[in-house]
Amino acid sequence: MALIIVKKSPSEKISQFLLNLALPQDKVLFVQDGVIFAACKNLKNLVKEGVELFALKEDFIARGFDEKDSEVTLVDYDGWVELIEKEEKVIS
Repeated sequence: MALIIVKKSPSEKISQFLLNLALPQDKVLFVQDGVIFAACKNLKNLVKEGVELFALKEDFIARGFDEKDSEVTLVDYDGWVELIEKEEKVIS
């Protein structure tokens, strides 16, 4: 299982590439401009079933979103560290 960190916005090709790498039981964390994904209504269609999705709350709010706008679980910096500690691999 891996933690895949997506830093770029949905318009960047690397972001979609990283989402395509995610396998069931992997986790995806959106940070920086990647948090824009967290507000996408069709986000679940962009990843395979069984992939857990998270976004960094501070980055999400910093980009003008409200917590209720998120389609994924929001985590703080401590939550980010926990995700890193739990996964065998980190891909970014």
